[in-house]
Amino acid sequence: MQILDMHCDTISKIRQMKKEGEHISLRQNPLSVDLEKMREGGCTLQTFAIYVNWKEVPDAAEAAKDILNIFRQEMDQNADMISQIITYSQLEENIKAGRMSALLSLEEGAIYQESPDTLRWFWEQGARMATLTWNYENDLGYPNCMGDPFTQRIWSWGEERGLKEKGLQFLEELEHLHMLVDVSHLSDGGFWDVARHATRPFLASHSNARGLVKGAARNLTDEMIRALAGRGGVMGLNYAVSFMRPDWKPGEDGTTVKEIIRMAEYILNIGGSECLGLGSDYDGILELPEISHCGRLQFLAEQMEKYGFAYSQVEKIMGGNVKRFLKENLD
Repeated sequence: MQILDMHCDTISKIRQMKKEGEHISLRQNPLSVDLEKMREGGCTLQTFAIYVNWKEVPDAAEAAKDILNIFRQEMDQNADMISQIITYSQLEENIKAGRMSALLSLEEGAIYQESPDTLRWFWEQGARMATLTWNYENDLGYPNCMGDPFTQRIWSWGEERGLKEKGLQFLEELEHLHMLVDVSHLSDGGFWDVARHATRPFLASHSNARGLVKGAARNLTDEMIRALAGRGGVMGLNYAVSFMRPDWKPGEDGTTVKEIIRMAEYILNIGGSECLGLGSDYDGILELPEISHCGRLQFLAEQMEKYGFAYSQVEKIMGGNVKRFLKENLD
């Protein structure tokens, strides 16, 4: 069964560990995502986010370029196992060749907010997906979490402030470049601004349902899920326990497979069978007890079937819906 994941923080994590003096590579490492584990788990495509905490690293563009260099090095050194794609046809070519695929995304609009030329430069390097915010207000708009989610947890439920004028201009530029617009981390107002102004389908790479976990404003409301699905979009199951467990408290163990399945069932009931995929957030979240790394994802698929999901539906969740979205929008 093909597995396509729309989000992980692995490359940014590798950069952090390298800066701390550790010798680490994408091919084999102690993280949740490496190439050996991807092959073990049957991963067809992994989206690697260039994630920057703008408040810790004020020059977000330069930090992003540093992460990009590490990504390029890893692609060059591991060309026998994986290659970057910028079109759907390249994904199909890699599948036929028995190679895994890497899709590059930008997670934080501050990376490119300085100028459309900066955004175009990252597009020229192969970035094909981008959020407009992370967890801080930037020049483009407002997030649904103000501050560091691991220490402050200052959520902004129902935040009506959305995209600023500059954010609307960059949304237009993202669409002009045919970059995939990612609404994860955006405020409620920002989501609806994208829904109103976008001319192409958009996605939420790593967001769950707020209707099931009301304590997580990072999740989408039922109305948002319906709107995204109605536009042909797709959303990725985020394995973070605070977005999965209604009564989660700091210090508890990570998400269980049963909780992921319960969330999947809820979203499918709201948005239909075509709207849901994977957006693990691996290497940016607390380790999961049962699927601690991507090599274990076939176990998740097996448990979905045991729960009662049809095999065809499991195929869609594990990769089919993301593949359909990329076929229609990655050109």
